[in-house]
Amino acid sequence: MLAKSQIIVLHTIKHGDTGIVVQCYSNTAGRTALYFRGSSKKMHNAALLHKLNILDVVTYSNSNQSMPTIREIAIPYNLSSLRGDIYKSSIAIFISELLGKTVREAESNPHLYSFISSSVQILEHTTDGVANFHIHFITHLCKMLGFMPLDNYSPATPIFDMATAKFIPNFGIPQYGSQTMGEMESRMLHALMNTPFTNIGKIVCNGEELQLSGQARLSYSKRMIEYISHHIGNNIEIKSLDILHQIFA
Repeated sequence: MLAKSQIIVLHTIKHGDTGIVVQCYSNTAGRTALYFRGSSKKMHNAALLHKLNILDVVTYSNSNQSMPTIREIAIPYNLSSLRGDIYKSSIAIFISELLGKTVREAESNPHLYSFISSSVQILEHTTDGVANFHIHFITHLCKMLGFMPLDNYSPATPIFDMATAKFIPNFGIPQYGSQTMGEMESRMLHALMNTPFTNIGKIVCNGEELQLSGQARLSYSKRMIEYISHHIGNNIEIKSLDILHQIFA
């Protein structure tokens, strides 16, 4: 049976001399794996399978196959920066690893697919604030996963509590407790929740622009990964985060 779909490439694994298993997120099937096979003449198509590339595919499947086979590939968008720009390609690696470890449902989710697809295209064309893209993405991914924090941030509630997913007073709370974010990380969370992708070059909290260092982004990313881990019930480790930090340090 032939089927058409659009996919976002997350990860690839070489299989034999000419085969590739493509772990991806599909607009019709959610998280899925597809098999790409081609002769040496056609294997240049494998270059299309870089992380977060968006592809229109035609697949073939039958009851004897463990996964559908890609028969045709078309490119709906030119995402050359995601492969050629070291900063954007590093972000693409981070996002693809994050999605690979947090999105597991093998069913259609149009809202999540639209969010990821739109984010990829925005990253491709972003020129200002690229260093803030991944911390903005991980913040708004929480909404798609179903546990966006309650934005009740105020001078009276400046600390984010990961267990209750809301901001709380800081009386008697260690600044870097196991269940709470520090004041700076909490301010970043509040600011990022209220910043559209188009404005990531300037992250503002209560009228004040935050001067974000590479270390601040790293610390925030780690805490958000802890937050996601807590709410999905699985301790996830994103190995590409340290590399991303080195790129933007």
